[in-house]
Amino acid sequence: MAGLREAVEAALHTVYDPCSVASQSPVSVIDMGMVSALDVTGDTVEIRLLPTNLGCTLVPSIMIAMEEALGAVPGIGAVSIAIDKDTHWSPDQMSTRGRDLLSHRRAQAQAQMPIQPKQWMLQGQDEARRRRLEMKRRAS
Repeated sequence: MAGLREAVEAALHTVYDPCSVASQSPVSVIDMGMVSALDVTGDTVEIRLLPTNLGCTLVPSIMIAMEEALGAVPGIGAVSIAIDKDTHWSPDQMSTRGRDLLSHRRAQAQAQMPIQPKQWMLQGQDEARRRRLEMKRRAS
């Protein structure tokens, strides 16, 4: 089954996180850390998909893309994909390759257009936000 598992992983490397594609930095669901469990038993593949956000409206599209990619792998009889609602995704779950891809793309984008943190905030807006938070803390 090692050969089939490798083929499954290779197929999943061809399925990309839609948000990474939209930001012109395609990262596979494997490298994004979105596959929290993968079991290959006989000709059956069971996957737990960990969305980067449980409210993501593209999760069904990701699942369909995974099923289509795995459907092209010889030897697979059944595919089951379940959403992992017990684990919260974080960037720590990304592979080193995934982090490197995004880091490289981020560096390229910043070289073209330097972006400063909070550059969209109006003068004094950050201070007003801090005061509101402090008032809430004191009230509770």
